[in-house]
Amino acid sequence: MQHLIISAHPNENSFSNALAEALTNESRHNDIDVVVRNLYEVDFNPVLTKKDLSKIKDGTVPEDIAREQEILYNSEIISLIYPLWWGSFPAILKGYFDRVLTNGFAFKITAEGPEGLLKGKKAFLHTSMGNSIEEYENKGILKAFRQIHGQEVFGFCGIEVAGHLFYPRISDSSTGMKNKYIEEALGFYKTILPDEEVVNTVMR
Repeated sequence: MQHLIISAHPNENSFSNALAEALTNESRHNDIDVVVRNLYEVDFNPVLTKKDLSKIKDGTVPEDIAREQEILYNSEIISLIYPLWWGSFPAILKGYFDRVLTNGFAFKITAEGPEGLLKGKKAFLHTSMGNSIEEYENKGILKAFRQIHGQEVFGFCGIEVAGHLFYPRISDSSTGMKNKYIEEALGFYKTILPDEEVVNTVMR
């Protein structure tokens, strides 16, 4: 089993990167192979260029995209860790989706409509936020986050969205609270073991 951890926060001391490190250590402790792609550390280019698009359409995938696709294809578990910025992903992560989840690799268009090509994988999303859960619920957009960030990306590609965890008011949270969030996240991963029920959870 391979666990792909994608982290998208530029601050190396951020909660997102602390969570990524904890998930990495926990997976290795459980004899799970781990591949960590900190998009800032690997200097991932998020811009899908005209040249890239032309090559992909011709069936010649640029080398850096092909490398990410191989890692993703060989991973049964995918963890996505990112801050919520302007109601969406950081630009570098959106660019990862644009360049890596390409037609013919992540999905294909059939006479019946789009079909996901990455079935048999589970994705766990971790979103840190500046506001409280209640503030987003009152705006009626928390459900939209789950749909747009999870189903419209991973679900579209045939990947099961096994859980989406939200970490509210993370910039104001104490070190103790952040550690509590990390411990709860690690416990949530027990759901990937056989015969365990996967439950969508919102951290409060």
